[in-house]
Amino acid sequence: MTRNDFIKTAALAGAAGLAMPKFSFGAAKGSDRIKIAIVGCGGRGTDALRNMISADKNIEIVAAADLYSERIAACAESVKKFAKGAGLNPDEIWKVSPDTSFTGLDAIDKALQTDADVVALVTPPVFRTSHIEKALNANKHVFAEKPICIDCVQLRKIYDELIPLADKKGLNVLCGTQMRYQTAIREAVDRVRDGQIGDITSVVCLRYEPTYLTGWYEVPDSLEPEDVRYQLLRWLAFTWTSGDQFVEQYIHNLDLALWAIGKLPVEVVGSGGRQTDIPYPKFGDRQSNTHAHFEFDGGISLTAACRQENGTSPFSPLKVYGTKGVLDMTFGRQTITGEKPWKSEMPKKQALVCEHEALFGALRSGGHLNTMKQCADSCFVAIAGREASYAGKRVKTAWFREKSRLSLLPENLSLDAKKPVAPIPNPTNYKLV
Repeated sequence: MTRNDFIKTAALAGAAGLAMPKFSFGAAKGSDRIKIAIVGCGGRGTDALRNMISADKNIEIVAAADLYSERIAACAESVKKFAKGAGLNPDEIWKVSPDTSFTGLDAIDKALQTDADVVALVTPPVFRTSHIEKALNANKHVFAEKPICIDCVQLRKIYDELIPLADKKGLNVLCGTQMRYQTAIREAVDRVRDGQIGDITSVVCLRYEPTYLTGWYEVPDSLEPEDVRYQLLRWLAFTWTSGDQFVEQYIHNLDLALWAIGKLPVEVVGSGGRQTDIPYPKFGDRQSNTHAHFEFDGGISLTAACRQENGTSPFSPLKVYGTKGVLDMTFGRQTITGEKPWKSEMPKKQALVCEHEALFGALRSGGHLNTMKQCADSCFVAIAGREASYAGKRVKTAWFREKSRLSLLPENLSLDAKKPVAPIPNPTNYKLV
């Protein structure tokens, strides 16, 4: 595979929709203020707005949506403080009014009716695919935090419907796999494409963390684990809300491994489990360790594993082994050892800022950016790894893309409903569907 084959630009947009936003594929305004609607005002959503301000001072937040009004208030306070520290007028950045502040599960529908140019989607991942669909149908450009899908039904929706829809309408979609925008990593992948480590033989990609993440919000004593409100507050701890750590957190690492390899695996086998002293169902139903071994055409193998277990040692190497050298892609400085050694400079700018520079640059120049295919590929592999781990099976990855009926988003979801907590998955109780 040549470098040009691997690094592809987004497909050119087709005919645009009739009711396009001001910043459209063919009519960008270089000096106009870009209007943002934020959907999901928790910690990551608030951080995303700060990253956007760092990337482009000429933006304004005009609408905010969340399940809870206090989250919106906390987000406003944080963003205004950040804007002031950046030498900006906070009231010129945060322009959300009571009329453009929305709460509840349907808050996104109201936010999309505002005059926002871009909608930032930063809710629990189970909603991401449906929210992207709504945003595109409302003719909004999109920032979608990773992952953009967490089950196979959502995966096919992204591949078969939403990627072509964004291209047809000329809408920009940036997905939050931000490490692809770090200059050192981009240069490292270029060097792999140029043959600096020879032919890739195997990749080892680990993300071992010393804490089992359950979320950052206190859950009222009045709520029980079976309550939907409880599970959405502790969304990191439940598979149906987060996709489990292999899809939600580890996708950053897996995305880089797949970028280096340059193709998708054909087979996966997995294993996993849960630390026995993590209370169930209080802290959800997901695994605390997940391991998957992927095989690729041509003999390349990928050993992929993540762990969030209390009292353990952190360790997150990402190494690409070739016939002439080894690339260490661990976050930070990139190095190659072997016949052609190389060491990158330390990154000078946060990748979280660089990704938004790419989005706003496309908007202002009239370009077209759609990274859903790349992110969906990584979600696809992560979903396959998680499912193989839960079931303890060896499976052709095409089965997940083409045949699996797995769907995690409940129909007619209500905040006041009960949802039984699933058993912790293992090969005796988990079946592939």
